[in-house]
Amino acid sequence: MSSEPLQPGPPRAGTTGRAAGRAARGAVWAVLLAVLATSGAGLAGLAWHPPGSPARAELTYEGDAALGARLDAATADLEQIAADVERLADAAKTALEDVASVDPTRLEASLASGDAIATGIEARSRGLRGSLANLPGAEPDAAMRYSNATLVRRAAVLAAVEAASGLAGNWQTVAARAGETARLTALISEHDETVLAGIQDGLNGKFRDAVAAIDGALAIMATIQTLRDRLVSAEDTVLDAWIGRTKDYDLALQHLYSALVKSRGKVTIDVQSARREERDAFERLPPDRRTILVIISEVTRNGLTQAVLAIDDAHGRVDDALAAVTSAPDGSATPS
Repeated sequence: MSSEPLQPGPPRAGTTGRAAGRAARGAVWAVLLAVLATSGAGLAGLAWHPPGSPARAELTYEGDAALGARLDAATADLEQIAADVERLADAAKTALEDVASVDPTRLEASLASGDAIATGIEARSRGLRGSLANLPGAEPDAAMRYSNATLVRRAAVLAAVEAASGLAGNWQTVAARAGETARLTALISEHDETVLAGIQDGLNGKFRDAVAAIDGALAIMATIQTLRDRLVSAEDTVLDAWIGRTKDYDLALQHLYSALVKSRGKVTIDVQSARREERDAFERLPPDRRTILVIISEVTRNGLTQAVLAIDDAHGRVDDALAAVTSAPDGSATPS
């Protein structure tokens, strides 16, 4: 047997041609399959549309019609509530202004008007919330049963109802704070008038009457201090300074008139000492009535202003939500 390595023989005729043909056909099939795959994906995309999209409105028409009818009714109620909320916001701002009025009837009228409006809003909001109980659109497959436009309207309606909720409580805070602030200013005026009456008694030589009048002013001051604790949480306020200095003057007057009662109107050493004490206390009094305006501003910042702003904020949220309700496209069009 020969030990020489075997040499490959020459290819048989036709073998090379057949191999080249198979390779060419494989390349053609690969290209064809790629084209078919791409075309199939495009056809699938054209054939499939999510039920909530406008291209498949017929699949959500029934759900859109049913839910849309309830949303239409709710929108009508919301428009009335929005109008009332605007009126309540105006009443709150008016009450804030009328707190400093010397005419108490103005604040009383503002509060009475606000009470009626707030009561109406609460009643309408309660009725609307009841009508929206079990409102469709919260189902797990809601996106398949309703159009996106209808679901957007639904969310806007619920947001508006939520914004209107609690306004009655905010108004009650406004009314309570405004009433107490007005009472504070009225007590300050009553105190000052009582002191002036006592001074007039003193000038007329009615020292016992003057002492009684100053006693009455000090009793009013005690009420002012109690009210201050409810209205103001901060310390070292302008109101505190007014109370401290004014009370010192009341006590100095009380001491002076008591000394005059004891001396029977004669100028004794005690009377002279009490007179110097009264003059020193007088010099420390606030210079004019502008201090009262600062006190009112200080008091209203602690609760009243916040409540007014809360109502104004709710007014804006109701308007924004209602705008979203009315501007959302109708998703319940009749399918073609």
